[in-house]
Amino acid sequence: MTTADGLTFMKRLKRETHAQHVDLVRLPFITSLIDGSLPLAAYVNQLRAFATVFGALEDVVAAGNGSSLRASLGLEGSRFSRLLQDIGCFGMEMIPEIPQVRRTAVAMASRIRLLSLERPGALPGYIYVLQGTILGNRVHLPDVKRNYGLTGTQGASFYAGYGHGADEYWEGFTALLNGAVEGGADAGDIIAAAREAFEFLHDIHSALYPLPTAEEMNFSATGINPEAGNHAVPDDRMEIRAALMAADACRVAYPYFDVRYGERGKRFAQSDAAWLASLVEMPESEVVAQVAWLGGVLSSRGMPRITMEYQLTALYEALVAAHPDRQPEYERLLGAREWLRGERVRRIPEELFDEVVAAFVTASGGELDGALQGMGRIIVSAVCDEAGGIFGAVATVRQWATDGVRFSAGWITAVRETIAHAEKTLAF
Repeated sequence: MTTADGLTFMKRLKRETHAQHVDLVRLPFITSLIDGSLPLAAYVNQLRAFATVFGALEDVVAAGNGSSLRASLGLEGSRFSRLLQDIGCFGMEMIPEIPQVRRTAVAMASRIRLLSLERPGALPGYIYVLQGTILGNRVHLPDVKRNYGLTGTQGASFYAGYGHGADEYWEGFTALLNGAVEGGADAGDIIAAAREAFEFLHDIHSALYPLPTAEEMNFSATGINPEAGNHAVPDDRMEIRAALMAADACRVAYPYFDVRYGERGKRFAQSDAAWLASLVEMPESEVVAQVAWLGGVLSSRGMPRITMEYQLTALYEALVAAHPDRQPEYERLLGAREWLRGERVRRIPEELFDEVVAAFVTASGGELDGALQGMGRIIVSAVCDEAGGIFGAVATVRQWATDGVRFSAGWITAVRETIAHAEKTLAF
């Protein structure tokens, strides 16, 4: 479909939003990125904002019924996943968040979700603006790599975008958008949504740079994990760093986390550990109650509570190393760990627990020669958790661990026999 002046819809859309695009690229964020003066904090906060927005966009498109919308999000995988990878590269830099950027990104994400319910036909307007960043980012990729000393695409995979496939993608997206309007999509709704998206991006990038004062910046859960929500985390940089170290230690001890949950699981492990670190100012009874709640939630989703026992130990040790003078406060975490352990050994005493685990290690070929070390403890702990009233604790682990596509028949037999062995060992 063409307009009266012979323009395709995509050309009309570009014309209708041209002024906003020009205003955006003239902002100090972009000019400072080009001249090399943009602080790393501004860049990382941009990645966080885009992660919040792309997470919402990919969620609503995946949940919808329009195959053309799903196709319009592109080739070569999720840009949200790339953003998470990039953010992770700077995790130990302890870069605080810019609250105004976070608020605006959350508002943009909320608007996308609302639009998907009220006027889903307008979503291509947001996709046009957000996916259009692959073209601008390609131009600025050398600036990003030069400014922050990055090699390859590590820390800059979002800016790398679709690489040499960007032009091909954009041609395909253009055809989809023109075709959608020819098929009856409301051109006015799409244009209005695109203008709205540009307004959000203008507000985000205006708040990104110049940076606010250090006192105006803070740490939040979404700064660690854009999907975490607005829960508490410590204000102290060293405590945040300790939490990230503890989360990483738990993932090393239990490779299951990375194998099953990947990069997304890593982010949740870090934000959960930061939340646990924030509990130390509460009375120990409240710390135990909060740990019991989170332990139940995680176990029902495939992460048995024995992993939290390890997490709390690692977190305590990292926090004490950071602030030895606060050891008495941090010991409240050990009180919660002992409560978890007590719940476990009440179902299967420690000596019997270890015997069942040892039998699994032997039957599973040393837990796949260490590739899934700790899996026996996870399986037997799931049985303990289910016996303690956590519905689905066994089923969520068993379903994954007995997947015939992923595992051999011998492994699957070992898993099933270990679950049966543990259930017979239970002391109710």
